[in-house]
Amino acid sequence: MEKISPLLEKYDNFKYAQLRSVQQLLDGSKILTIAVQDDDGEDLNTVEVEFKNINDSKILVDSVLSYLDMTSGISLIKENNLYGFAIGSASSMVHVHSAPLFIIASDIQIVES
Repeated sequence: MEKISPLLEKYDNFKYAQLRSVQQLLDGSKILTIAVQDDDGEDLNTVEVEFKNINDSKILVDSVLSYLDMTSGISLIKENNLYGFAIGSASSMVHVHSAPLFIIASDIQIVES
């Protein structure tokens, strides 16, 4: 969480960012790509979050990701040694499970470019 909290703060919980893709890897991991844009819709930064040892997830096809309401941004929480990613504001795993897109995993890796 020491890398996650500053990242969420830096990008204001990715409010109004755009989810670009969720890539399924051969080992069962998933890589979620989020683009932070300026007011003109140009990409400023891209953040990839790799989820490993996934316990549960609800994934949408890439073609609908750009239509998700990102006004509340994303949530990345840690509870009971599991990381929960969700669209919208979530404070516990209960909220994560009710999100339109979520991933729960025991390990994550974040790459910012």
